[in-house]
Amino acid sequence: MSIILDILGSIIISGYVILMGLQLNATIAGSATASMTNLNVQESLGDIVRNLEYDFRKIGYHVDDPKMCIALADTAHIKFYADMDRNGSVDSVEWFAGAPLTTLPNPDVRVLYRKFNQEDAGGAGGLGVTQFKLRYFNESGHEIPPLTPSLYSQIWIIEISLRVESPYQVQAAVNTENSEYAAAYWRQTRLASRNIKRHG
Repeated sequence: MSIILDILGSIIISGYVILMGLQLNATIAGSATASMTNLNVQESLGDIVRNLEYDFRKIGYHVDDPKMCIALADTAHIKFYADMDRNGSVDSVEWFAGAPLTTLPNPDVRVLYRKFNQEDAGGAGGLGVTQFKLRYFNESGHEIPPLTPSLYSQIWIIEISLRVESPYQVQAAVNTENSEYAAAYWRQTRLASRNIKRHG
């Protein structure tokens, strides 16, 4: 009888050990996936930021009248002119956020588009943009209301807020039983092209 009890006790203890091992393995795998997803989100944000900064710093480059270099200034859509490829011809560039994608678990994910001249708009970075917000300021630092064409010539500084999230949830860093979207945020508060500093 005692041998049977010993065997049963051993089976129960072995079962607990196996369950703990499986749970530990799942936690490690979840943490590894979360770390990789966080890295991907940060790299995606970095790629988009580099492209944004490159384009925005060229606003008005080789435009005859720099006061006319911004054609549209909305909270999530901008169109401007510049000689982007330095060939003596002025190009038009647009940046805007598309509508949320309904095919992914994260309901806020959208594509950030870049349109160059008459080409079709294309995705300007990795998938996962959830916020693309633009604010405009004049030389004195006063905010210029969006979609006010009469004030476009006064735009001196552009503030960009950008947030990127993973399309799928990953294991939370604090509470491993919960899931959340990996996210990275960037804000450039004083991005100004020297080509549009034309007042003073």
